[in-house]
Amino acid sequence: MRIPSHVTYEGKTYTVTCIRDFYNPYLHNYEWCKTVHVSLPNTVKTIEDEAFKDALKLRSIELGDSIVTIGASAFEKCWVMDSITIPGTVTSLGKRAFATCWHLTHLDLSGTSINEIGEETFETCINLETVELPGTVTSIGRDAFASSALRHITLPNGLKSIEWAAFACCDSLESVSLPETLTTIKEHAFAECHRLKELFIPRGVDSIASGFINGSDSLMSLVVDPENPTYDSRSDCNAIILTSENKLITGCPAAVIPEGVTAIGDNAFWGIDIPETFLIPNTIISIGNHAFHGFGIINLELPESTQWIGESAFELCQSLTSLTLPASLTHIGDKAFCNCRQLRNVKVYLAEPLVINENVFESMAYEGGTLHVPVGCVEKYRAADGWKRFSRIYGDLPNPADVNGDGEINIADANNVIHIIVNGGGSGHGHAPSPEDGPIVGDVNGDGEVNMADVNAIIEMILTQ
Repeated sequence: MRIPSHVTYEGKTYTVTCIRDFYNPYLHNYEWCKTVHVSLPNTVKTIEDEAFKDALKLRSIELGDSIVTIGASAFEKCWVMDSITIPGTVTSLGKRAFATCWHLTHLDLSGTSINEIGEETFETCINLETVELPGTVTSIGRDAFASSALRHITLPNGLKSIEWAAFACCDSLESVSLPETLTTIKEHAFAECHRLKELFIPRGVDSIASGFINGSDSLMSLVVDPENPTYDSRSDCNAIILTSENKLITGCPAAVIPEGVTAIGDNAFWGIDIPETFLIPNTIISIGNHAFHGFGIINLELPESTQWIGESAFELCQSLTSLTLPASLTHIGDKAFCNCRQLRNVKVYLAEPLVINENVFESMAYEGGTLHVPVGCVEKYRAADGWKRFSRIYGDLPNPADVNGDGEINIADANNVIHIIVNGGGSGHGHAPSPEDGPIVGDVNGDGEVNMADVNAIIEMILTQ
């Protein structure tokens, strides 16, 4: 079908400059358009929103040399269209302009002056293997290429931001080249890209969402440019660390958390399959929400430095069978160990049960699970919400209040703590306490210090026994 450049109506001639609702099946009162090829005249400057949407038989289209704007969903669901040439006059593509164009395999936009690849523009183009982008593009929008068939892509210099899930679920994507001009990478930008093997973060990037590569389980090299002032990949850790906060925000299956890192960010290892030998160093203080969601670890022993576990931090860790929680903990978030269905053995070194919600261990096999707590603390855990559901609770762990190690908590332990304070000790190693030293002798309340607060904690335990 060839669209004329001019039409005459009631004796007056009009120039065709716009295509509007051309294939609307409801407007034209037939089920689907049967046209397989369309040729537009050079007078057309605008293809409006949904102009060719649902043209299920359309295989190819010639746009002419004057198109400036391609509207939202203009070619959405043109399922069999396998050929389209975008002229250099085009300056904008609307949201979902080519979404679900299943047979489209290649698109060359390099000659255009488009400055944004909009939201879902090429979403679910399941055969789109290559796209050439112009240097004028500064932003790639939310879900822009999600679930497409891209294999390799070089993003142009001038690009500044990659938005939420822009390349998510691109199962064929093997390599990505990020430009020096890039500054921002949003959540899930490269999530579930199962063939992506390496990613280099340029020096200009100053905003990276934690877990932007969630589920990309083939990624074995994740490196930040050494000249980047905001992030680093120290000690060849294959992870991204927010330098100013010593916070690991994203890691890949080859990641090693370096000593000195104090926090693991939200979603940092979400859906990442880490080796069983993976270790959390003794400097970690906080673990963010969903940080290890779906983690493949079997035995998890959190270090003595750990104080905070976020919501769903270890949810759906289906292989987890044993868990050790240190006396330093002050918070365990909702659903932290939810759906860890193989978890049978939990050790908690806290003399006083933390207040937790019932859902912290939800869907765990409580009936077959054993909870180990410090000596003298069984009854407290049997009465505590979230803990009392364990079918077996044993008081067989060292109690930090049992300072002299005689198996009892009495005034002798309080006197020992006073002795430690007077003599300037506190670590049991003859120097100031350090996370690498392990548990601090006399630190009954787990705050990292030995002082009168620990004496008072022992006295309270004696009075409540």
